Amino acid sequence: MFVLLLLFISASKVQSGAIDVVAKFGAKADGKTDLSKPFLDAWKEACASVTPSTVVIPKGTYLLSKVNLEGPCKAPIEINVQGTIKAPADPGAFKDPNWVRFYSIENFKMSGGGIFDGQGSIAYEKNKDPHNRAFRVKLPVNIRF
Repeated sequence: MFVLLLLFISASKVQSGAIDVVAKFGAKADGKTDLSKPFLDAWKEACASVTPSTVVIPKGTYLLSKVNLEGPCKAPIEINVQGTIKAPADPGAFKDPNWVRFYSIENFKMSGGGIFDGQGSIAYEKNKDPHNRAFRVKLPVNIRF
């Protein structure tokens, strides 16, 4: 009976639909290589799945220039962030006010204890004038739902 229980638990973990952006899509945790394409590719696969899926971003530091994660998805979807995801330090890298955008998604969960680092302190250091509204309005919203 115990062996059957162990088999059931391990089978359910395999069926959980984990999609690792490093192992499957070649993302690099070097803090320099853009995570955008591997993250979006993993998202598209998970979103198209008819069973619940989890996109996993393992421990490490990743650079993410920008990503739009859109639904509707066919089944519940989760993003498990274990690492640190950093925005470009230069606010000029953004052409619109979004860095990470989730759109038209239901049954969504985010987990993992990782960090989305918008690098605000570096951006604000580039302009020490607290009254320069023109600069601040160019900064993107870190995460938008």
